[in-house]
Amino acid sequence: MISLRQIKYFITVCQTMKINEAASQLNVSASAVSSAMKDLQERVGVPLLERHRRGVYPTPAGKRFLQHCNSIMASVSAAVKDLPKSKKSISGKLRLGVTTTIAGYFLSSPLSRFSRANKGINIEVFEFERQELEKKIVSGELDIALMLVSNLSDMEHIKHETLIRSTRRLWTQAGHRLSSKPNVTLAEVAREPYIQLMIDDAKTTTQTYWGYHNHKPNIQFSTNSVEAIRSMVATGRGVTILSDMLFRPWSLDAERIESTNISDKIPTMDIGLVWSADRKLSDQAKVFHEYCRSEVAMRKS
Repeated sequence: MISLRQIKYFITVCQTMKINEAASQLNVSASAVSSAMKDLQERVGVPLLERHRRGVYPTPAGKRFLQHCNSIMASVSAAVKDLPKSKKSISGKLRLGVTTTIAGYFLSSPLSRFSRANKGINIEVFEFERQELEKKIVSGELDIALMLVSNLSDMEHIKHETLIRSTRRLWTQAGHRLSSKPNVTLAEVAREPYIQLMIDDAKTTTQTYWGYHNHKPNIQFSTNSVEAIRSMVATGRGVTILSDMLFRPWSLDAERIESTNISDKIPTMDIGLVWSADRKLSDQAKVFHEYCRSEVAMRKS
């Protein structure tokens, strides 16, 4: 029988058009996604995906199958929501802190699903820089935060749990000489004009891993806007290294972007929950904590 896991993997592969990026979003290995797709196509008896130089695309049969897959996942979601809830309903206010990256590229869908499942909890969302979020968690102004946890500083007064590790890769214009290589080195990237993201400690992180490998990026432009970076990379103004969570294969101008693995060891972008080490989590925060854990577990299943 075809499993829901295979269907979910197939939908994600069609959305990202690359096995590695689908694996990163699903928080599983690329080999697990490839194996699931091979088994799925053997079970249905027709090719659903075809490989191109720039990725994988659904075949005509795959496109028809994708429509059914989306309907199946929507039906499963509706069935779960329709079940009576036997657990005790928690109500009240939850003060949730987020960073700019989380607010723009991660928060919307999980928060919407959480609100539908926990109608009694009124969520107030506040966006701050990492340092300010840490202060407000320690002071009790926020109940819990969803943020990047790679560069936390006040480890004495806060606790954290990593939920997702998003791989960083090289972004280039379609057809760039480095995009045809299976892996590139930081030494090769250093010879290219570099576009630097500034938000959420991105500059500090960049300097740390470049310095570790004794290289330096040739920074031509720095910005707080991921979309500006996407447009500049897509039009050949430079390259950048950013995580799969932020990756989209097209710019706002409909120009193509490609991503390539980096052979040098660089850190993942880690997303997680942060709360006070000195304060007891509120019931509302506990519900949100467990919900985020279940979301990650469902991605892996």
